[in-house]
Amino acid sequence: MFDDHSHPDGFGILPTIFGYPTYTLFLALAIAAGALYILHDAQRSGVHREAALEVTCSALIFGSIGAKLPILFSAPAEGGPFLGKTIVGGLLGGMLGVMLVKRILKIKVRLGNVIAPAAALGMAIGRIGCFLNGCCYGKPATWGIDFGDGILRYPTQLFEAAFDFAAFIVLHRLKDRAGRPGVLFTGFVISYLTFRFFIEYIRVEPVVWGGLTLIQLICILGAAGIGLRMSWQLRTKKGAVNEEQLVH
Repeated sequence: MFDDHSHPDGFGILPTIFGYPTYTLFLALAIAAGALYILHDAQRSGVHREAALEVTCSALIFGSIGAKLPILFSAPAEGGPFLGKTIVGGLLGGMLGVMLVKRILKIKVRLGNVIAPAAALGMAIGRIGCFLNGCCYGKPATWGIDFGDGILRYPTQLFEAAFDFAAFIVLHRLKDRAGRPGVLFTGFVISYLTFRFFIEYIRVEPVVWGGLTLIQLICILGAAGIGLRMSWQLRTKKGAVNEEQLVH
């Protein structure tokens, strides 16, 4: 299954709405909600609208690319790998994409503390779509939801939606009080990767190495990469402070 948002025939609580795929509708709603949140906050705080649009588009484009890449290195979803996507890859891809575009275009505005609640909100809405669609489901359980095969399963989509909605509320309340630009987004990514690592144990996902799924391996690598980046930034900052002290 590998988080590709497809589902077996007959699965789904509400797979279509007025003839349209439920997941597609909720995905569009998630993207719109996240983008509008960023643009509204940018306008409220006086951030240049063009810069906000460039950062938002970068996050969406590179997030879409990142969501596809892990699928290409796994067993292709039915109908080809381009039908699949994973939120973990999308989150990390969007993060790297924004960093790259900001460096290339020399964008100085820092929107990480605004993107964090926007991403959490969008992911929460998207997971509601997963639940109704019948994809990304959990393993059989003594209690849970029957998605169409007569087996009760953990509603892992709802677990994640609850985590993301809670994260959105916390991040929304903290974004105007965060002391350092981007700290909320970094914190959210690390928190989500940790949460996703553990919830994989009750999801239906293939084990690829060392008893871990591919998503769990990506979570480990992603968290390690963020940790190395934070360590490098801390060392760079300390070096700059020491140099300034020597000059003065």
